[in-house]
Amino acid sequence: MVSVSGWWSRRSRAERFDISLRWPLYFVIGAAPLYALLIAFSDSRSTSGLRTALFVLLSVPYTVVALLLMRATLSAYLHRQGPSKRLLATAVGLTVLGVAVFPEHAVALLLFGGLLTLALSPLRPFMLYVGLVAVGAVMAGLLEDTAAAFVYVYGVGIAALTGRLSAWMLGMGWELDRSRAISTQLAVAEERLRFSRDLHDTLGRNLSLVAVQSELAARLAERGDEDAAEQMLAVRRIAHESLREMRAVVDAYRSTDLSSELAGAQSVLRSAGINCRVIGDVANLPDTTQVALAWVVREATTNVIHHSDATTCKIELDAGGQNVVLRMENDGVRSARPALGPGNGLVGLRERLAEVGGTLTAEPRPGGRFLLQAQLPTA
Repeated sequence: MVSVSGWWSRRSRAERFDISLRWPLYFVIGAAPLYALLIAFSDSRSTSGLRTALFVLLSVPYTVVALLLMRATLSAYLHRQGPSKRLLATAVGLTVLGVAVFPEHAVALLLFGGLLTLALSPLRPFMLYVGLVAVGAVMAGLLEDTAAAFVYVYGVGIAALTGRLSAWMLGMGWELDRSRAISTQLAVAEERLRFSRDLHDTLGRNLSLVAVQSELAARLAERGDEDAAEQMLAVRRIAHESLREMRAVVDAYRSTDLSSELAGAQSVLRSAGINCRVIGDVANLPDTTQVALAWVVREATTNVIHHSDATTCKIELDAGGQNVVLRMENDGVRSARPALGPGNGLVGLRERLAEVGGTLTAEPRPGGRFLLQAQLPTA
């Protein structure tokens, strides 16, 4: 059986935000039968038991319809699709029926009318729920007095404003989540574009030369010209030169510099909406150590972006003593992570560090945090 904490930890940051705003609204509406019971038992007027029971029973289907309407109007706000007319008509009809059961009680109007206004508050027209609050206040004043009308305006108005603000915050949360995903995709696309541009600048000219020289050699060979062999040797020379240049480009892409990787990681994480802080100095570290740690930073940064819901990430480099320690800690653990094993992208890093006498550990920490630590000898 999945625990609540496990279920919650697997939700993305946007989903957690959505649940935190959406479910309190559902809870307020879902408690309508409890409100009806309190109204029925606190009634001091001469009301028949049949009407009281009918009022309480009516609150149950009303709650179901109001919850469905609340869900539909939130969806309408986020996706610009309005609730069905049948659902809206059912909610209005049950509201009218609920008030009709206790026509002499403004509190019944406050319950049914207030929850209907709350359920409709996410809809785009601002004046819609302003009009609902005004109509309800007038009816409360007619049923009771001016004080009842004031209570209705204050209570229902605050509830409607809360529903409206919650819908707006939901929209902003999902929009930020989409922006974060787009920023990450743009960062990846920019890196791919840089690599393709380097390949084009390096190989474009040489490949054109190969095409021209080979065509010239073919025509010379057709005429039996001895220069054809010389032209083919030139083609071979250009091909070898192109191969060396391509290898140089690939090696430069694969090569890792710790300072550059730290700066790149900070830039990429920030573009993905993750606040990144780098602590420590890479000066005076051996080249082999810098290369190994740079690979750790590159792989760990990729994991943070693709496998976490982090909002902060701290990269700390401690080069004191006989060992240098790199720590990367983020706050975006989704669920308990398995130890390093087959199929895990960090296995290759562990093997790479082992070749230079280093170790790698990765484990969740209390408070939904995740720590990756690499340790290497400085000598």
